[in-house]
Amino acid sequence: MNNPKNPSANQDVIELGLPLNPAYVSAARLTASSIANRMGFDIEDIEDIKAAVSEACTYLIKQYQLDRDGQSTFKIQFMIKEEGLEIQLTTRRFKKSSGQEEDGLGILMIEALMDFISISNKDDDTHIVMLKKLK
Repeated sequence: MNNPKNPSANQDVIELGLPLNPAYVSAARLTASSIANRMGFDIEDIEDIKAAVSEACTYLIKQYQLDRDGQSTFKIQFMIKEEGLEIQLTTRRFKKSSGQEEDGLGILMIEALMDFISISNKDDDTHIVMLKKLK
């Protein structure tokens, strides 16, 4: 990455595959923090991004269903764009939990912290897209 505040048309994408286990949320948070810092976000925005990543990971963990072999993972992609940092989280299985209201509060928190959020459920996939714009 030549200029972190103005990446070339070929965006940098950092991708992690993590178990759907609360113990690994910190790895996603640390990665988000490092990337946001490198891009030039201020400390307040970095804290917002870390909190939003935590809430999105927690949302997926609460909603997941085990794969056939008993393993469940999710993918998180950090896309460095000219306008800011786009974060996409995807899990291969989706199962509505009984804690729907609690999950709704996490989504409201993400909406307050990020500039954009979208959640879609298709077939057995859940996909979350979040964007934090550089100021």
